[in-house]
Amino acid sequence: MPTTYEKLETLFAKLRSLSEPHQQAAVEALSEIADEPYQLSEEELAVLRPALERTRRGEFVPEDEAADLLDKPWG
Repeated sequence: MPTTYEKLETLFAKLRSLSEPHQQAAVEALSEIADEPYQLSEEELAVLRPALERTRRGEFVPEDEAADLLDKPWG
């Protein structure tokens, strides 16, 4: 069974054979993973703050509403 290091080396070899746009997409995705911790932007924080405040107050969506929302198709 290959090690994680060996799997990465195999993946990197495959990535080197891709077109430049695909290589750039891979670089961007891997950079996001490697650049920890992720810092939320002000825009992302603005979206999340109201929900976090409701959670701190103990205000949660009823289970049936959450189930209905999660059962809907995404997209």
